[in-house]
Amino acid sequence: MNIALNVTQPVPLSSGEAFRHKAVVREIKGLNWENLDGDDLQVVMYLSYIAAVEFAEALRLALDLYPSHEGLLEMAHGELKTKNLLLDDYRDAGDHHEFLAHFLEKHDLTEPMRQRLGRHADAYLAACRSLDENVRAMTVFSREEELSGIFARMLDAEDWSYPGLYAFRHYLSRHITFDSGEGGHHDLVSSFPIDDRVYPFYAARLETFRLVPHLFELTPAAKAGCDTPSERPLM
Repeated sequence: MNIALNVTQPVPLSSGEAFRHKAVVREIKGLNWENLDGDDLQVVMYLSYIAAVEFAEALRLALDLYPSHEGLLEMAHGELKTKNLLLDDYRDAGDHHEFLAHFLEKHDLTEPMRQRLGRHADAYLAACRSLDENVRAMTVFSREEELSGIFARMLDAEDWSYPGLYAFRHYLSRHITFDSGEGGHHDLVSSFPIDDRVYPFYAARLETFRLVPHLFELTPAAKAGCDTPSERPLM
């Protein structure tokens, strides 16, 4: 899998979509999350950890660019060095990726996942880090708008019995609470404009999900002729 930012086959827009990145978000939400088993979800947990590492980097860039934006400062207080994800023996203030890292390590998942996915994780991070700092900041504002819907779809998976997944489910549920609703993280940064410069970020994110083939398998409804996730490579 080659995670790059030169997308040659864009996801087509649907009626009412003004931006191409919205089409990619729609495609991610439309993946077959219900298909995932426990092993798949552990992969998604590790990929989410990697994505959260990059999110913290991008958020700190945004803070450097907009140091006096009160909403951004308040949002960052709930994302960086915070205690709002406390669970079991995780009691320290930390960035949200540190929460996932704690439970991956606790359940002996870190090294197996690194061996299995490390090359792809490095490619994703390199793709994101190649973006201009202003675009990386914009992806933060966009993620505060979009991720709660994506996380809600992840929670449609049925098998959360594998080690560590109870913590991943807590992480997803808490983020939906943080980001959505009046006064949530999305509202706090909603004054920042978002445009299709964030499209390559979402394309790279979608490409990482190809590491979970069950997401792209046809469901019974799809086989009957309903809409299906795209099976073509993005890049």
